[in-house]
Amino acid sequence: MTDVQSNEAASRPLLVNGEALRLDVIAPQGGGGDKHEPQTIEQAREILLPQVTATAEAVAQMPQGLRAKDRVYVEAKLLPNYLAASYFPGELLAHVGASPVGSRADVGRYVTKSKSVEAQTRRLIFTVTDDGLSRLQQLIANGGGNRTEQQAFSQIKELDEISLPRESDVLKAPDPSETNAQSSTRKIWEAVLHPRASRNGLPEPLDEETLALWFSLIAEEEGVVYRDYIRHVGGLTFMPVSLDAVQTGALARFNPLRVLRPMPAIRPRPRFGARSGQRLASPAVNQPVLSDISVAVFDGGVDTARASGNLFSIPTHDITPVPPNQGDLDHGTGVTGAVLYGLAGPGEQARTPPLPVESYRVLPAPHVPDDLEGYWVLDQIREKVENNGHRLVNLSLGPTLAVEDDMEPNRWTSELDQLAWEKDVLFVVAAGNDGEQDRQTGLHRVQVPADMVNGLAVGACDVPAPVRPWERAPYSSVGPGRHGARVQPLGVQFGGSESRMFNVVSADGSFLEASGTSFAAPVTTHALADLVTRLPRVNSSVLRAFAVHFAERPWMHRKLRDEVGYGRHPLSFEELLNCAPHEAHVLYVDEIERSELLGYQVPVVSPVKAKTKLQITLAYASPVDPTQPTEYTSASLELSLRPHHRRHSFTAPAGLDEKSRTLDFTSDEARNLMAQGWKLSQEPVNKSLSAGNKPGSSEAQLRDSGKWETVRHHRVTLNPDEVEDPRLEVSYVARRAGALDNSPTKIPFALLISVVDESKQADVYNAVRAKFGPLRPAQRAQTRLRTRGTSMTSHWY
Repeated sequence: MTDVQSNEAASRPLLVNGEALRLDVIAPQGGGGDKHEPQTIEQAREILLPQVTATAEAVAQMPQGLRAKDRVYVEAKLLPNYLAASYFPGELLAHVGASPVGSRADVGRYVTKSKSVEAQTRRLIFTVTDDGLSRLQQLIANGGGNRTEQQAFSQIKELDEISLPRESDVLKAPDPSETNAQSSTRKIWEAVLHPRASRNGLPEPLDEETLALWFSLIAEEEGVVYRDYIRHVGGLTFMPVSLDAVQTGALARFNPLRVLRPMPAIRPRPRFGARSGQRLASPAVNQPVLSDISVAVFDGGVDTARASGNLFSIPTHDITPVPPNQGDLDHGTGVTGAVLYGLAGPGEQARTPPLPVESYRVLPAPHVPDDLEGYWVLDQIREKVENNGHRLVNLSLGPTLAVEDDMEPNRWTSELDQLAWEKDVLFVVAAGNDGEQDRQTGLHRVQVPADMVNGLAVGACDVPAPVRPWERAPYSSVGPGRHGARVQPLGVQFGGSESRMFNVVSADGSFLEASGTSFAAPVTTHALADLVTRLPRVNSSVLRAFAVHFAERPWMHRKLRDEVGYGRHPLSFEELLNCAPHEAHVLYVDEIERSELLGYQVPVVSPVKAKTKLQITLAYASPVDPTQPTEYTSASLELSLRPHHRRHSFTAPAGLDEKSRTLDFTSDEARNLMAQGWKLSQEPVNKSLSAGNKPGSSEAQLRDSGKWETVRHHRVTLNPDEVEDPRLEVSYVARRAGALDNSPTKIPFALLISVVDESKQADVYNAVRAKFGPLRPAQRAQTRLRTRGTSMTSHWY
């Protein structure tokens, strides 16, 4: 054995190239029984006809200044039984010439043969002409005269309500009647307007003619529109409006308006404690380990005037023309220091930075009106990330806005999610420090944009790994997040606590004391930057998969999921990349097309003599649709584990009242059943990875179990007789505007699978290496130079 082979055997590196273990698989035949219909068409007609008649009458009386010239916006609430994209009432909308432009979250009655419970659903938002509304009224009243009409008419049973938008959904503010003139104050509101229409499934922004009506209405109420800050995201129009609170009710009547809400300010920075006398020494080598991938930090800048040594010899950009504020500089310097060096302490020497880091000073924002600094800061982030090619971005700032149950679209989240998808950028975002705020109002929940579905939200815990016990820092904001990212934050990192403050490095190497998710996030950013240098190739999905897969689960982790996500992040992945003899970690990186089914060998070597634990993490990026808060992610990758290639399901022949059985199809019992007419399943039996994947699960259960989440994590323990030549299948379903989407789209994804012998007796790692030849040990990336002003991403998938 050579020295290289000997060292490799001793270290047992994580194995890559798992995608080479792909198998040819055949999609199983569709199944399922009859769906329970919660109401008949006649019952739906009785409910809906008075509603659509009242809606048509209200539209006829609506002033022209409160509506678009050629159409109105109408909402239809779906029964929770029909949440799946396959039930979208497309024929009904097409018959009346309606164009779907979004949805809202709502609740309704989920009805089965045995129960009726309140469940989450959504209100479809569509535009329709006055004539189209009349056709809808006639269809509901008279039924269908031909096949096309009958098919459209049959879909009314999916609906529970038809109406114009409700003011309570549009206006997110105290009741204007409760606000008197003396307490009324003028402030900035954020108005979000619906798309004009949806063409080929893509929403188009509101037309200029309708916008002119909106501007006139604001002027009538003595309001001001900040037109320089009007932005379009996913067909929605976002704009700031200065207005007295007592006038908001008049604006809320504007039919194309989706929501009017107070404009949030930028989050306040944490307070700092005393400065430490001992300092952090400059790194022995200041040149980053890898130079072709860069990290961006958007914050209060770096205090270069006080810098000493080479601690902060990095590119710094003053984006804001406003002179620096010392508090912002201290915060920005501390965040940047944690990105560069991780968790450092007084008297230590800084480590070599893993990747180049660039600091962008965006605080204080320029002297823009009132609370518009959030719009300005977001513009700078988007522009610099798009143009400068950064692949890893730390955000320890954001609006003071907690994610809400109504999940109305937010510009920060929507723009950054779309940017993350288009540019394959990973935003590491501080979850927020409002965990001790009022739970009844939801102010304790993660703050925008920590609700990103394509990002990595980081909360704070009270001690760093590997110190135990640990728990969430009380101030750390909690979940759940929005649909597509209900598990938020994804994990926690040390951010300081009353008993153990975070050492915030200053530009001269001294330390301040503070606590906050602002500092937890950059420690995780540093760990991920270091991980980039230790793998042959990475992308944003790989980094998110590692952050979740190797998070340390707390005791009673399911109960604490909303508090700490998948667990505590490591300070470094270096040791975790080496496998113990009884385990093997394997990375798969691949892409999948819509409606494709991919199969992969799971690296288990037979015969298995002890219980085997499989740990499986899937991460992918998804296109997003901000007009559809409950359908925000457009892609769903589903996992199916078939642990034993010979164990199939056997179904009794018709007329024989017996339950199905699971047997080894080569066994004598199986042969006897087949001789008696029992039917063998096409594929080996599937092992459920989550509760919602069980046969007969409702769409709501599937969503709760993560059907549309962009990160999944499962742990399965199998007995020796349950596992042999296992395989994992990945399938892809797409949706657009709430309906199934048949257009071709490729989704890149990363899978991490750990195979662990629970007895710790078997040499799993070497057995996997011997049997699965395509797998190879991960090798550290070779140093590559990054040319200033360009992005060289040969190390990025």
